[in-house]
Amino acid sequence: MNVAAEVPVMDPTVQDLVSSALSKFRAGDTVSTRAMLEAIRHADPSCGDSDDHLVELIVMAAVGKTMGVVFDHRSPDERLPRLS
Repeated sequence: MNVAAEVPVMDPTVQDLVSSALSKFRAGDTVSTRAMLEAIRHADPSCGDSDDHLVELIVMAAVGKTMGVVFDHRSPDERLPRLS
């Protein structure tokens, strides 16, 4: 008799999403934070982590794999210095 155990389907962790998105690059490549955020949000639209948290994870993972990071995820208005 063949009995197959049921394996619960688990949602990927945020680290899994970041690793998966970075897996398309090699050491020495430069990754865009905007493109990485889009890839992560596309892979898991229900991901509730903030962009800032995801960028932090992207940077830590990319630097650990000797990749460069371009911080291009903010809109032009957000990049302007705020004058008081």
